Amino acid sequence: SSSGPATTDGSSSFADRFRSAMASGSAPAPAPAEVPGGPKTLDSCPNVDLRQGAGTLTINNNPKDPSAMQLRYQVAVTQTARECTQVSGNLMVRVGVQGRLVIGPAGTPGSIELPLRYAVVQEGPEPKTLYTKLYRVPVSIADGQSSVAFTHIEEAISLPMPSAAVFDSYVIYVGFDALGA
Repeated sequence: SSSGPATTDGSSSFADRFRSAMASGSAPAPAPAEVPGGPKTLDSCPNVDLRQGAGTLTINNNPKDPSAMQLRYQVAVTQTARECTQVSGNLMVRVGVQGRLVIGPAGTPGSIELPLRYAVVQEGPEPKTLYTKLYRVPVSIADGQSSVAFTHIEEAISLPMPSAAVFDSYVIYVGFDALGA
């Protein structure tokens, strides 16, 4: 998992609020008060969506034999969160993903890297990709565990601030990208 930098005023960071919300099942704590001339928290933020087929990932011992007994790991995105701010005319987006990895019959404890992609797309008749980044998220499974939760937060999405009409067409996609890895 990754986390954001701690704030200097003692308030909680997005990462802390995301982890707190995922642990308690309640809404995140409100964002800290804005500093004049600093980042402005926006009331709306593009929706986070999973591309069809990208919300789960199966890893088999033999890709040519996808039978249940060859399954090493099955992974799924379970929750997402996002936060938008405006800084110096730019849209800054933080996106958090929580998921779960389950060991299959052919799986073993140890470490694995999951190919997790973030993308911001301006949807419309001709969709336009504005941002995309692939991460290899490390996940460790200890002896005796059959599943483990993981969290990853993308803190660095920065785009020029669009007009209100264009802003409504933005979608944040997250999901596993086995081919991109």
